[in-house]
Amino acid sequence: MFHRVATRTAVAGLGLLLLAACGGGGDPLDSGAGGETKAPDKVTSITVGSAKFGESELLAEMYAQALQAKGLTVKKQLNIGQREAYIAAIKDGSVDVLPEYTGAALEYFKKGAETGDENATYESLKQALPEGLEVLEKSPAADEDTIVVTKATADKLGIKSIADLKGKNLIAGGGAEFKIRRSGLAGMKEEYDVDFKEFKTLDSGGPLSLQALKSDQIQVSNFFTTQSVIKENNLVMLEDPKNILPPNNVVPLVRSDHKDATVTDALNAVSAKLTTEELTDLVKRVEVGKERSEAVAKEWLTKNSLV
Repeated sequence: MFHRVATRTAVAGLGLLLLAACGGGGDPLDSGAGGETKAPDKVTSITVGSAKFGESELLAEMYAQALQAKGLTVKKQLNIGQREAYIAAIKDGSVDVLPEYTGAALEYFKKGAETGDENATYESLKQALPEGLEVLEKSPAADEDTIVVTKATADKLGIKSIADLKGKNLIAGGGAEFKIRRSGLAGMKEEYDVDFKEFKTLDSGGPLSLQALKSDQIQVSNFFTTQSVIKENNLVMLEDPKNILPPNNVVPLVRSDHKDATVTDALNAVSAKLTTEELTDLVKRVEVGKERSEAVAKEWLTKNSLV
């Protein structure tokens, strides 16, 4: 969209000024103006989005229902896709708030950023966000990335740590992002000097990756610590002594132009109440028990007096 004919620049700029004067205008995240995005006095409607996996949809349902209970008109745009897709959606205003994870978001917004403990990672994320986006309070609930192998592979090759993968000539698989992120193959190569003979693009901690592991089509993949399939399938989570896997506390990511006291208080209350143990149990109900995210979220919110 940046390839414009030079002679139209002045006309386009005038059009933008007229729109702004009429109370319209473009997305402040894409305007390049560099000015501070002001929060509104009162938000009356909001769109909640999510990534395309069960836990994100569940968290988005919690956010949506908690906001609706405060009198806001809430629309939902769930299962948008991977991070690249849903970040584009919140930047262009298609959605106004969505659940994120501190370490993974920091890596997205600031490639190669050093992550420390959960508080340091959270503070770094706040500094790394572009103008117009903010995070609210992080939750004690966390869903960490983890590198897994089957117990059979671990026992056969004597693998306990990511470092033990070096020189094993194995096949890795998972979501496309697993190949390029620091918490995936890029970090394993940089910090552990681990190479793989092949990478198979499958899904992110999903059934395709699980089946490929169990059938030995791949030997290494990326799952998430709140997933019950790890324990149920006796997968081995590899140790990470060089800390390529960052802290990943759940945190609401919100557009500044859709953040007021009501929105902030409602979402911070959800974050404060949620624990990792509860999140793990709730995710299992959705992904294994096939319960509807909307119903599971409502039950938890009711139990915690948030609706």
